[in-house]
Order: sequence, then C-alpha cells, then structure tokens
Amino acid sequence: MQEWSREMLRWAEMLSPAFLIVSLVAPVGFYARRRRWALWGFGLIAAQAIADALGRVLLAGGIGFAIVVCSLVVLTLGFQNARRIRAAWIKRFMEEPPIRLEPPFEGRWKGLNTGPWAARNHHLAARDQWFAVDWVRADRPSRGSRILAPTGGVVAYVEDGHLDKRPRRWIQRDLAQPAGNYVSLRVAGRAEVYLILAHVEHGSIAVREGQTVRVGDLLGLCGNSGNTSMPHLHIHAQRGERFAPGASWGVPLVFGTATVWARPGDEIDGVA
Repeated sequence: MQEWSREMLRWAEMLSPAFLIVSLVAPVGFYARRRRWALWGFGLIAAQAIADALGRVLLAGGIGFAIVVCSLVVLTLGFQNARRIRAAWIKRFMEEPPIRLEPPFEGRWKGLNTGPWAARNHHLAARDQWFAVDWVRADRPSRGSRILAPTGGVVAYVEDGHLDKRPRRWIQRDLAQPAGNYVSLRVAGRAEVYLILAHVEHGSIAVREGQTVRVGDLLGLCGNSGNTSMPHLHIHAQRGERFAPGASWGVPLVFGTATVWARPGDEIDGVA
C-alpha cells in the first residue's frame, strides 16, 4: 500500500470518534435514526480499538475510514431530509386554515415535541401527527391534572382500559396501543376533522361516545398510558375518528390567541 494511503487511514482512525460524535449531536434528522446509528457507530469504534490493540493497523484505519464516511452520509441525508420535511410542513400549515383551540387544561403548561424541526419533533415520522403538541405542566406535576375540551364538538370515540405506567427517563414502548387511553372529538364546524387527546389516566375519562361537549367541559385526567416516558397530554387533529398513525394527514392547530404554531418550550396559561 502506498504511503499516502497509509497516512489517510491513520488520520481516519484518529478522527473517527470526533466524526461519530458530531453526527450524533448535530440537530439534524430524527432522534430514533441517530440512536440506531449510534449503536452501529460505537460498535465500529469498539472493533477499531480491538484491531488497534491486536496490531492490525490497516484494519483499524479501514474501520476508522468507514466511520468517517458513514458519519458524513448520516449528516448529509439527515440535513436534506430535515430541510425537505420543514418545507413541506410549513407549506401544509399555510395552505389549510388551522383549528383554533382554547387551552385544554388548568394552570401553566409547556409545549414539547412540536414544530417543523425533525430533530426536535418525533411526531413528524407519522403524517397524521405532523401538527401534534405534547403538553407537560410547568407549575406542578402533570399527572392527575384535569383535561378540558378545547373546542366544541361531539365525542366520536373513547378508548379506556389501559393502565398507566410509572414515569421513566426513557420511553416505555407500547406499539400496540401508542395513544393509551384517549378521547376523539369531532370538531364542530370542520367536516370530518377529529381532535385526539391522548395518554389520559386510566379510568378517568368523563365523557361517552355521542355526547356533545362545549369548551371547558371535563374530558378526563392527565395520565401516563400508552407509548410514553412521562405524564403528559398529546393532542393533534386528523381526518379519521380513531388514532391510526400515518393513516391520514394531520390538520394544523393554534392555541388561544396565537397566530402561529406552538414551538418547543412555549408556555401557555390554561383556565385559572
């Protein structure tokens, strides 16, 4: 092997950890995809270290070169995908009139996992949840807080019976029932548009199917059922009365007097 090739592999071996870290912490692409790449990447780093310890210099350099190339690919594809999704998200938000909702809770709450940024909003992986918001309470624990109807309408579907999970730092997967306990409201004045309020506390749903509700009516209590890591209220609008990830396009939402979408970290006050 020529000397320049050996030198390139030596530099690749030295720089591979830095390239891997940058590809994992850069705010591009979906978190789940970066996590899968992290498993592969750190596995390659371990293989590189073993090859180096055994004196297989060329093999260690080759693995390092592979890590560098894959890191650049992950960064490039993640950036392109995030830019494409952001443009499509904003275009759809501007084209369809958003549903204006009153805050569906009491006290002060903070919005999470929302907006057109793939790195900060896992909901973008399912088109029905493109405009979803996860609300967590900012002034006290979310669990047990009253969830109120944010708009008038008719209760189209109710699902209860799923036990709440204990809060964890990591997501507790429930792919069979990702929404957990939830209420679906057919929005008054919007043909075939349904509002989904999910992760409601087990046994707390206070409405029945076919019931007409007004703004401020009690729907249930904030819980930790379904595919979740902590008690919170998930809310999104879609065409279709039941929670079915990816089955239809989501419908834009705005809250209170806002004229734009909720951004991650935005806080709003509910009913006093």
